[in-house]
Amino acid sequence: MELPNQIQSLPELALKYGTINSEQFSLIQRLHTLKTKHGHPMEYDQLLLSQKFATSYQVGLLKLIQEYLIIKKRGEEFGKIAIEKGFATQVDVDKALAEQKKAFKTAKIKKLIGDILVESRVITQKQKHAILKEQTFLDAEADKILNQEKSKKQAAIEDAGIELSEYEQQFLQIRVLDQEFAASILEKGLATEIEVKEAQDIQEKAFEREQHIQVLGNIMVGLKFITEDQKNMVLKEQNRIIKDSSEKTPVLRVNISEDQMEAIIHIDEESEPPTLAEIKTALAQKGIKYGIYPDAILQCNLDIDNKEFVAAKQDFSMELIKSRRASYLFDTSKIDTVEKKKGEALAKQGVSCETYLKIDLFGNTVEQKRGEDFTFRCANGTRLSKDDTKAFAGKTGFPSLSIERKLFVHPVINVLEDADLRYGPLEAYANLNISGVLTGAYSISAGQINADEIRGARIEAIGDVRSRVGITDAVISAQGDVYARYLHNCRIETFGNVYIENEIIDSQVFCSGKIDSGKCHVVASSLYGKKGIELANVGNERTSPCTLGAGTEHHILEKARQVTQKVKNVRKPLDELTEKKEEQEYFSKKIFQKMVELKIFHDRAKNKKEKLKLEFNKKKKSVKKEKLKNIAKLINSFEKRMNVSLSSLKNLNQTRKKYKTEIERFEKKIKQIEPGIKKETRNLQIDMFAFFEWARKEQSLSQIKINNKIFPGTILSGVFSFLEIKTNLKNISASEKETADEKFLIKIQKN
Repeated sequence: MELPNQIQSLPELALKYGTINSEQFSLIQRLHTLKTKHGHPMEYDQLLLSQKFATSYQVGLLKLIQEYLIIKKRGEEFGKIAIEKGFATQVDVDKALAEQKKAFKTAKIKKLIGDILVESRVITQKQKHAILKEQTFLDAEADKILNQEKSKKQAAIEDAGIELSEYEQQFLQIRVLDQEFAASILEKGLATEIEVKEAQDIQEKAFEREQHIQVLGNIMVGLKFITEDQKNMVLKEQNRIIKDSSEKTPVLRVNISEDQMEAIIHIDEESEPPTLAEIKTALAQKGIKYGIYPDAILQCNLDIDNKEFVAAKQDFSMELIKSRRASYLFDTSKIDTVEKKKGEALAKQGVSCETYLKIDLFGNTVEQKRGEDFTFRCANGTRLSKDDTKAFAGKTGFPSLSIERKLFVHPVINVLEDADLRYGPLEAYANLNISGVLTGAYSISAGQINADEIRGARIEAIGDVRSRVGITDAVISAQGDVYARYLHNCRIETFGNVYIENEIIDSQVFCSGKIDSGKCHVVASSLYGKKGIELANVGNERTSPCTLGAGTEHHILEKARQVTQKVKNVRKPLDELTEKKEEQEYFSKKIFQKMVELKIFHDRAKNKKEKLKLEFNKKKKSVKKEKLKNIAKLINSFEKRMNVSLSSLKNLNQTRKKYKTEIERFEKKIKQIEPGIKKETRNLQIDMFAFFEWARKEQSLSQIKINNKIFPGTILSGVFSFLEIKTNLKNISASEKETADEKFLIKIQKN
């Protein structure tokens, strides 16, 4: 007789998956019965191995499948009890079973359905334990199967629907071999049981979360539980192929936007960084020919270990600017020296057709109606006409056009003493002339700044920043040039040039112009100049070495990083509200599902109660009182169930109403703040695009000139290569040169 719910034994599984044939199956069954009869029972796995019907790998595989079937059967029973108790719906259980099966098929992870339901917030831990109490019989049956205390006489099995892919077979083979590896490690005393268990947990989590196969030996070497030699020794004993664990294949993806105007590189977190050649090859394989950013930008992204960045972008903004024929009534190359009165015109543009032709990344001609429209944008002190064709000064001052193509008007503020911002900020984006020390407590937004000295300030300037003495403990972001006698403990970011007369100490300089400081001594600092670097002395014998990078795009990428962070900060309130709303929707949906199940349960109880009432009325004169009492008890039982269901429905309905109220409240807040956040985010994205378009047009120059001494330890870098100075040198020039084999080297020559 066949038992439909019987979980198969190891021989039955071996027969199903083709490990043994029917004759071998019959022999194994007879041997098992015979040995049990004579008092020398032998488990099925030992029999399969002793008869050489299966390898240790195959037996391990069969055991894993058998364990899954037991867990699957337990899960189905668990789900039935959960539904009967009203803790979960059939949809919840089916979804959990599907997830359980997927986890096993993907990486043979044996996840319990109770844990899955708790993780997905369908049931609580308390409810899970209540259900588990009712599974004692099934647990006992499972223990019998696992311990093989009784032989099985039937071959009928439940179809688990498991198909082993090549990936799964590879995983199972590694898993079984790793069990032998762990046993050997413990036997040799190379690691403790706790260390082996920790490594196995890491291996299992990698399978579960990332579907990534990791060899146990490599994990234990990485954790420094064993050495590489010890790992290889055990692997050799197992006759396993020893692969160099240090070999990692770079993993990168190229994602192309829907309009085929932008390509983004995604690099796997755990892989070795790819080379520039590999990035360009990946773009070429996708068929991308146009809009690829310069090599300097791509290489710098790799140098600073960016895992996601834009590698190519096509846009017709420049065509849009040209077609609108914008004209400016002031000098746009700097902050103009001619003052504009309030109400005077600053710029105007022509109105042309709304559709523009442009080629996409692949060279296809496309029609688009709009792009990053930044012909000009009005910023502080300016205003736009109603027809969006003219811009006017909103106050009296000196006009400028920023890198982001924003129009500013800068009034003049003259301070005939120290400007201590502890007592309040100055007017935004004014030209500041300070006859003393500028001290920062508030952030400063300015046009251009002239001060005797700058201390502890955070400055954003559209024009130049000049200090007649020096700058200390300051963070400055400028679009013009920076002038000072010294920099101490500063961070300077500028699109212009940097002119420092005497010294730079313990500072960082990111410059898209030239660091033109031929008489300056640099100590313990990092300097990056896109258009080259000229200094007098670099380093000394007592402090940490300096880094000089010429021709690199560190400045633009720093600006991009800051804009990205601003976008995240701007979106944060919207993202938090959206997350809270989705959480309430999730709970509301779960409540509704439970209400439906309770309603069905109530209706069934009501029908059974009505049927029992009819039966009671029919039999009340013809049957004994004891039977009538039993029927009456059943009627009362169903009545109680109905009342409990109704009470639960009312409570659930009240809870659902609360969730709905919260959802409506969050939706209202989202509608209020979303337009402003989208507008602000869009403006920031246009700013970033403007920075990269500006950088694309500016030429890099990988040249470094030292007019006096350069000390050992100093690192000279270009776009693609670097060189560490090993000895004291004087009066040198360094530049990055391409060799005959298409490699790049930093070459030094005497001035």
